[in-house]
Order: sequence, then C-alpha cells, then structure tokens
Amino acid sequence: MTDCSVQIALLESAARTATVASAKQQHYAARAIRLYLNITVASGTGGLQPLLRGYDLISGTAVNLSTGGTAIVATGCYVYEMGLGLLSTAKQGNIEECQNRPAPVQWDVSIAVGDTSSYTYSLSAEVLT
Repeated sequence: MTDCSVQIALLESAARTATVASAKQQHYAARAIRLYLNITVASGTGGLQPLLRGYDLISGTAVNLSTGGTAIVATGCYVYEMGLGLLSTAKQGNIEECQNRPAPVQWDVSIAVGDTSSYTYSLSAEVLT
C-alpha cells in the first residue's frame, strides 16, 4: 500500500471578524490531518485558533478535538496536526499544535476569534491516508 495525500482548500483568503467553520469533510482512511492557517493581515489582539472538530454520527453535533494552541496574533503560515503516531506534541518550527490521536472520519475546522478585529486568512488541509 502506498501513502497518499489529499489537499483541500477549506477557507479561501478573506477578511473575517467572527468565528467561521469550514465545510464538513469525510475521509474513512485518514491517518492524519495537517492544517495550514495562512494569516496575511492581523489587525487585532484577540488572535485566531483553529479547532479541529469531529462529529457525533447520531446527533450530528460537532465536538472540539483540539485546543487550537496559543491564539495567533501575527501574520505567517501556521501548522496544526492530528494523527496517530505523531512523535511530538511540543511546538516546533511553524507547528503550533500536534495531537497524537486518531483523525476523525467526519470533521471540520472552526476558526475561533478572540475579539471582533479583522484578520485576513486562508485555511487548507492535507489528509494523509
């Protein structure tokens, strides 16, 4: 079996002032999910935190599976990972959060905001199978 990766544009670049969630995704064979939060304009002090969420099959309720790490208030490209076998949960380079746990089958990402100031950002993902 060969490893492969699927790349997904979750949120196109836009200025936003409130919490927003990506569309729900579904991947039955995902080993890991890697998120790329690319902030190009940061005008506030509240910061952004991407929360990877899984879904309860029966009720459809979204639940947070990550903390979003430290709120990001500066421009740059930040990475968040979740998957079994990830070796470190410590911040390294541009990796802000690393969760060593199974990737959910159904998931989305909610970008939590700390205040109502404007941030321009995009969000993409790699799903490793």
